[in-house]
Amino acid sequence: MLEKFGELTKMDPESLTCLDVVKCLHNLTDTDIRVLDNLPRTGGITAARIGEAIGKDRSTAHRSLEKLVSSGVCYKEKQPGSPRGYSYRYRRVSIKEIFKKAEQNLDVCYAKVKEALKKADDMD
Repeated sequence: MLEKFGELTKMDPESLTCLDVVKCLHNLTDTDIRVLDNLPRTGGITAARIGEAIGKDRSTAHRSLEKLVSSGVCYKEKQPGSPRGYSYRYRRVSIKEIFKKAEQNLDVCYAKVKEALKKADDMD
């Protein structure tokens, strides 16, 4: 995560957006953001439908969705009724929750940077 924090600190502070911070702190790509933009807040959608919506194949959408699930900005719910017996539907958390999780990640990064700087100070 600190590598991404380093990228964030190299950006022009005047052009830094909330989206830049969220992308950095959740380690998201542009494709991940496009997937996130197409996720409903309620109801859910399949990886295949997301793939269609962003113009990518299902497997690419699935990888992004799993990354979003692991970063806590979307949920995966098992739904009965597909030909295989079940399917997964994805939905995003609220924007407020996404920003809150980014803030928590920033706090962790900040603490790690402070700790590293303190250790460097102690070396002198």
